[in-house]
Amino acid sequence: MSNYYMFYDGYFLSPNLPMAIIYIIFGLYTVIGNLLVCYVFIKDPGRDLRRTSNFFVINLSMADILVGITVEPINAASYWTKNNEILFVYYVFACLSCICSILNICALMVDRWIAVSFPFKYRSLVTANRVRTSCVVIWLVSTHFGLLPIIGWRSESFQVYLYTFGVLTPTIIMLCAYYGLRRILKKQVENLKNIADSKETAFTKRGVEREKRISTTVFIMLVVFLTAWFPFVIVDFLLVFGSTSQNPKVRLARDITLSLGFFSSGINPVLYAWRIPNFRRGLLTVFGIKRGKRIGIAPFPLPGAQSSSLNFSVPGFMSRRSVELDKIITRQRIDDH
Repeated sequence: MSNYYMFYDGYFLSPNLPMAIIYIIFGLYTVIGNLLVCYVFIKDPGRDLRRTSNFFVINLSMADILVGITVEPINAASYWTKNNEILFVYYVFACLSCICSILNICALMVDRWIAVSFPFKYRSLVTANRVRTSCVVIWLVSTHFGLLPIIGWRSESFQVYLYTFGVLTPTIIMLCAYYGLRRILKKQVENLKNIADSKETAFTKRGVEREKRISTTVFIMLVVFLTAWFPFVIVDFLLVFGSTSQNPKVRLARDITLSLGFFSSGINPVLYAWRIPNFRRGLLTVFGIKRGKRIGIAPFPLPGAQSSSLNFSVPGFMSRRSVELDKIITRQRIDDH
């Protein structure tokens, strides 16, 4: 048996030429798209994208870039090299980068849940230092999944551990957070229907709509990731635990589902351009296509910004507090710029 194997000798399979070409194309697309995301966030002319929670967006883009510069090219290179050493390196980087992606999406979803559930405490709970620390922890946790095969854990139990704690657990956390988030927003919308229209409630309505749009964007990212990767997880389980390890049709299915999973790393830049007005505006401005114009709805708001509209149980109290909070936020933004 080779010294570089996973689960059983023969698990690794070099892609055919068409799949190798597809991996190369996906790799280039993924790297260019996510580098563009980082560039726009860094160069953002109006500074509307420089919010604390956006660190997770940049962290996610870095994980996707890692997929594009290591996982996909290495997998494609195995077509010409035909050796397990290359495929083993590919597997390690695939574990690291893909787990990092799902953990960052999980962090974004939990961030939205905190913002809606504890709007008046959000600024003190989600600080820049804590978010940066969380980003580092995400990379450390992801790296540990990649290191385990290197130190010798290559049995079937590793796959159970990987998919249970690296995929299933974050997915359950995200779904629970999203369910709680939508319940709160739904309740707030119902409360708004019982309040007469006024300038004060207009602030609140905009805030609720903003949070709904943000949470929907993160949920779409989650759905795209799971749709792209869960077919591969199922096929991979069949290969490791079933009696189909040498079935050419199942191996072909693994190649197809794997390419679908890699493609998800290039989808997020498209989602940002589609769902985030300030990112789209910043993208056009950075490339001189259109003058930037700041708008009031930040894609992932400044900590505390969402507090202007997301905590109300008594209508009269809600209206007064909404206005005061929006005034505070406006002054903060003026001071920041």
